[in-house]
Amino acid sequence: MSDNDSKKSNNSHLIWAGVGALADVLWSKSKTADSKKSRAERYHPDEVYEVCNDVYELLAGLELYRDYEDENVYARIVAEYLDENSDWNIELWPRTPEGTPDILVEDFLALEFKLNPNKAERERCVGQCAGYSKLWPTWIILIDTPDSRAGRLEELLKDKGLEHLWIWTFPLNELEEEEDDEENDDDE
Repeated sequence: MSDNDSKKSNNSHLIWAGVGALADVLWSKSKTADSKKSRAERYHPDEVYEVCNDVYELLAGLELYRDYEDENVYARIVAEYLDENSDWNIELWPRTPEGTPDILVEDFLALEFKLNPNKAERERCVGQCAGYSKLWPTWIILIDTPDSRAGRLEELLKDKGLEHLWIWTFPLNELEEEEDDEENDDDE
């Protein structure tokens, strides 16, 4: 056997050890990702995907206006909008073993609303949504929240190992400006 063959055979165990370690890391990451899946995602992955996709598309087309100072009013508006524009069952403030999400879509997606939350409200939101995420994918709907606060919430979720929770920010439009513009258009 030549020296090259000897070195190759001696190094092959290192290669196999590296491949084994890589496989172990990938398997471990897969198990961690699976463990963060909600019950709905584990048992009804296709339905969850369909609901999440539909709700995403509907929310992308929704505009909210700065008319209210109560997040519950916005939750009600969004629930009515989803109910009118989808075939999914929309529940507003359902009582569940993990708490009361603002909206539950077809028992496959939980939505929790926060109107420009302060630090204490963000921390409470994380606790609420951690519970909801055991049962359903959970989206946090931030209304009229500055990017800096949304970023702090995102960092808090990462720190708590809850980066699988999704944050959706809704800026509020000024209704009065639009009405004024329409009146000015009528005058011209």
